[in-house]
Amino acid sequence: MQIGTIFFRWVEVLALLLADVRTLWQARKSIIVTNEDAHFLVRRSGAMQNVLANVAIGTRIPSEILRGLRNSFIVFELPTHKVVTRRVAVPTQAREFMAGIIANQIERLSPWPLAQAVYGFDARPSQTDAGTLDVCVLIASRANIETIRDELTASGLAPNKIRVRTDAAVDAPFVNLWTHMTPTSQRRFNDLPRMVGASLAGMVLLSTAVSLWAVYSANSIWAENDEVTARADTLRRHDRILRKPTNLALLKPDERAWVLKQKSFADVLALDALTRAIPDSAYLTELHLHDKSIRINGLAADAPSLIAALERTHYFSTVHFFAPTVKSRNGGLYRFSIAARIAPRHRLLGD
Repeated sequence: MQIGTIFFRWVEVLALLLADVRTLWQARKSIIVTNEDAHFLVRRSGAMQNVLANVAIGTRIPSEILRGLRNSFIVFELPTHKVVTRRVAVPTQAREFMAGIIANQIERLSPWPLAQAVYGFDARPSQTDAGTLDVCVLIASRANIETIRDELTASGLAPNKIRVRTDAAVDAPFVNLWTHMTPTSQRRFNDLPRMVGASLAGMVLLSTAVSLWAVYSANSIWAENDEVTARADTLRRHDRILRKPTNLALLKPDERAWVLKQKSFADVLALDALTRAIPDSAYLTELHLHDKSIRINGLAADAPSLIAALERTHYFSTVHFFAPTVKSRNGGLYRFSIAARIAPRHRLLGD
């Protein structure tokens, strides 16, 4: 059997199960109607003593009771003397084909023509032969069923189902003779397998889309993680090289140029920052740049304020006076000597 056939068969079985669940749910709200002495007795399912209404046939149930029965599932229980009972023995292996077997034999079993009869059946294992099914076929006149439906509708109890017990025993199983199926509900029932299949297909597509998104996101995260790891490794390697300049000779020319760029100091940027930091009331007399440090000498009206001005540029660190600040001979300015470290180029440029 092909996979497609198996799938469609599985969908049909699932649709039937859903229909059965819906029927069971409706059964919880069932209203049972029986015919006794030309009266309709109305009670809730499973409550034999709880009679909701007792009305004569042809009389309409009071409106307040009908409002309480709204959206209920109306089941009429036909008396057993209103049907004809036939029993048929069928092999156990034919259980799956029971409906077709009874349909082929109903014209022989029914006292009415096929078009004028309604029927149902109940199959149970035979008590005398384990390999045989004892099938109880119950047949009623279609005209009688239609009359009951019209009488119930006239009373305000449009039936959803008509059933009968297989015998007069209280615990005998029920057999459905007629079920109300509107064109809309019939169409919905016929469309149920397609709806179930479409829902399953939608769930599969949604699951596939979520899975693909998760895989894509995971790949992106892994790729980004690999890139970050590679950058971290490069930075650690450069840091080791910066700590031991002799390692520069082991690098390739392009890597050596990059490391030199990273470890070099921007003298021009430092001079520009120095020019902006020194106020107009001060001027320099000496400037020395050596490796990573700078030293300046000059005259200023307020020498201590120069320390804070240089630190605010973020181009200089460990700014301090390396010689005493003394008053110049003209008495208006103070002679200062300041030393500082210059930030590396990659910090100045924000690389």
